[in-house]
Amino acid sequence: MARIAVGGLHHETNSFAPHPADWIAFDQSDGWPARQRGAEMFGNVAGINLAITGFIDAATAHGHTLVPLVWANAGPSGPVTSDAFERLADEMLAELAAAGPLDGIFLDLHGAMITDALGDGEGELLARIRALHPATPLVAALDLHANVSDAMVRHADGLVAYRTYPHVDIAETGARCLPLLERLIGGQKLAKAHRKLDFLIGLPWQCTMIEPSGGLYRLADRLAARLDGFVSIAMGFPPGDTACGGPSLLAYAERAEDAEAAVAE
Repeated sequence: MARIAVGGLHHETNSFAPHPADWIAFDQSDGWPARQRGAEMFGNVAGINLAITGFIDAATAHGHTLVPLVWANAGPSGPVTSDAFERLADEMLAELAAAGPLDGIFLDLHGAMITDALGDGEGELLARIRALHPATPLVAALDLHANVSDAMVRHADGLVAYRTYPHVDIAETGARCLPLLERLIGGQKLAKAHRKLDFLIGLPWQCTMIEPSGGLYRLADRLAARLDGFVSIAMGFPPGDTACGGPSLLAYAERAEDAEAAVAE
């Protein structure tokens, strides 16, 4: 069985909102738990529709050993302050440095974080983690509204987005990350394909209960089954005014040509 570090950092940034997300915003609970660090995280996220909860439940059932890092969330607002981002990133890296040997890393991210100094918060966080663990398989769950950057794709071995909006499959998405991470830990190499779409999709039209979004996600599922791989659509978060904003298509497969063909279709 594998030894896997688990953690996460969530913020959906609206560039036009007047109130920033500071340290206090991450350190207090809202609809989700307050900032968690260390072993207490496992009990405090239990039973909640979170990607980290779904991953923990699935990985525990498979007999893996889990090492807690940091999990934090702040409600949607203006950009994250540099102070909050740096403190949270430092905590994550400190826990990783103290974790000892790891077979894999799972992160529960949003994918649309902007700070007052960075247009791509998750890309920067993943880059710092990758510098510490250059070869450890790393898979992250993303919100359907993620603004996926090239840096996020480059530094993560796998990115798996929610399939539903309204989001009813958040924990399920965390569980869906486990087979991908297990394949990577087992030594399988998966090719990545990523394509940005150069337009924005209004939030109401991202709803997967209506067309065309519903049909696109059904197609993604069919393509993933055909590939024996993983296909995600991240619709993007239009109020996040950043260079990596907008929809993304992601595919992971044994052969690069299959991943590229899935994205193209």
